[in-house]
Amino acid sequence: MKFSASSDRHIILIFIDGVGIGENEPAFNPMTFSETGIFSPNAHSGLPFGGLRAELDPILGVPGLPQSASGQTSIYTGINAAGKIGHHLFGFPNQILRDLLKRESLFVRLKAAGKHCRFLNGFRPVFFTTPEIFTKMRMSATTEMNRAAGLPFTSLHDIRQGTGIYHEYSNRILRKLGFNVPIFSPEDAALIVLNESRKYHLLLYEYFMTDNAGHSRDMEFGKKEVHKIEKLIYQVASGIRLDDTMLIVASDHGNLEDLRTKSHTRNKSFFAFWGKTTNMPVITSLTEITPFIYNLLALEND
Repeated sequence: MKFSASSDRHIILIFIDGVGIGENEPAFNPMTFSETGIFSPNAHSGLPFGGLRAELDPILGVPGLPQSASGQTSIYTGINAAGKIGHHLFGFPNQILRDLLKRESLFVRLKAAGKHCRFLNGFRPVFFTTPEIFTKMRMSATTEMNRAAGLPFTSLHDIRQGTGIYHEYSNRILRKLGFNVPIFSPEDAALIVLNESRKYHLLLYEYFMTDNAGHSRDMEFGKKEVHKIEKLIYQVASGIRLDDTMLIVASDHGNLEDLRTKSHTRNKSFFAFWGKTTNMPVITSLTEITPFIYNLLALEND
């Protein structure tokens, strides 16, 4: 694989766990309380700052409810992970999916093509001081992908330096745990995302509090997370340089949009895009996100 000479672009990929496109029903869908319009069930294709929205198939022809491990692996490899193992897999990737991420994931392939990637999420000290953590605990697809590509992990030091953000970007959880880190507003976190994106061809940030809120079936928790993550997305979308930077927001499956159940849903997954491209394809499936990114970066097959 190689990149064309015109591939000096920057892509921000914000992955949000458990956000589907649901009914316009405030009784059970926190998304109806969207303040920016990004998550509103009535938004359809139009979004602030010229963004485009699409609805993605998370089922991929496999019976059962879509799940995180297989869905995220499908996003990051462009391969139907659930089809590969014959079922949707919850939680964290198994060995088959870890091997797939090691061979075919975005970070692995882009690094091999000479491009720079970064996983922006900060990790607590225990992650760095416990080498056996990977042998004793199963990790998320994003973590496994970063490890497979041999890329550095972001630390709390990076958060203090303003070059990384936590999965709960305000850092209030870290402060409650006793860590000395600053409180970040959506504007603070967005500025870090924007500044760091200038250094990489692909910058990835993962937000999974949305899935936690969906499983809780707590409307106030759900509305809080809708407002929190969409404020970050709004600030990033308002600040990108459209001549050379693009923003992709994608989810792996539905959950938060229907609090009538604590399980995942069969609803379409959320997808949004901000940026300029001469060839905007119709994105309809989780497996089409990675090929879309390769196309944006002008990745060519040898």
